[in-house]
Amino acid sequence: MAADKIAVLEMTKANSISTSTSTGLTNLFLLRHAKVDGPAALYGHTDIGVSADENNKLLAQLLSVKHCFSHIVSSPLQRCRTVSEQFAKQNGLPLTIEPGLSETSFGDYDGIAFDDIAFNGIGAKETSTNEINDNDLNWPTLENFWHNPMLNTLPNAESLMDFKLRITNLLQTLINEHQGENVLVVCHGGVIKMMISHVLELEQNPKLFSHLRISNASISKVSHDSASNFSQVCCVSAPLSACDPDNEYLS
Repeated sequence: MAADKIAVLEMTKANSISTSTSTGLTNLFLLRHAKVDGPAALYGHTDIGVSADENNKLLAQLLSVKHCFSHIVSSPLQRCRTVSEQFAKQNGLPLTIEPGLSETSFGDYDGIAFDDIAFNGIGAKETSTNEINDNDLNWPTLENFWHNPMLNTLPNAESLMDFKLRITNLLQTLINEHQGENVLVVCHGGVIKMMISHVLELEQNPKLFSHLRISNASISKVSHDSASNFSQVCCVSAPLSACDPDNEYLS
């Protein structure tokens, strides 16, 4: 794997995590970052961090869980990268920063606090950190996006189709480059949803993005058996204890 990549997804077989190397099973453990330190908003490419307390809490949880990771792949955004670097250093694990793991871009709405968006596009609060005229941002546009993001791309945002192609190509690359490994992939809610939707062939279902919740600091697992060329989703938004190969959570 290139030096500037980070392991994003770990595919894990439900009942044989500890034997993945011998069976050809690739286990991708998808960890969503901790809660960001900012007001409620759509945070995509905006490089917002998490508070020190939240970061330390997640790091402590990771360090306390028995695991079998052979590699860590992380998004370059600091809300993922900081804890990835700390965990990799304390465990002596190789870490790859993968730009393709970045969250989707929400365009003009990216990083704009919901409280600063007008209900009708008129009279929105001014922000000192963004040059966009917030009077052009409105709730009806956001609601249309939430109801069907495939058909309603936000202004200047990455389309859902482009996001899908980026993440599904990366998923295949991770599977090819980490065959038989257990990989911790530290990334974002949208990235995890897209990987899950691809395995389940649900990319065209808008409810997957509006109704599926991926909690902060949770683990989702996808596994790929190279012998049968079969992938499956093993768990979604599970506690970090699901990383323990002796855990009966998935049995």
